[in-house]
Amino acid sequence: MATMERKPNKYVIAALAVVHVVVVTLTWRDIRSLPSAQVRGPKRFWFVFSALNMGNAAIYWLVGRRRSPGGKEA
Repeated sequence: MATMERKPNKYVIAALAVVHVVVVTLTWRDIRSLPSAQVRGPKRFWFVFSALNMGNAAIYWLVGRRRSPGGKEA
């Protein structure tokens, strides 16, 4: 059985790169705007961790932010 190698589609890779840059930019902006008390762990860790891939940025949004008292974001 012959295996066919597929080249990755350059447009898909370019689109994913753009999405990654946007997600990381929004994440970094949020980290910068929050006081340290509202971020779980050191901010520097979240800057580096979120830049590695989009999944890590999602982890920041789900775990790295503390909820404000009363359940509403300030």
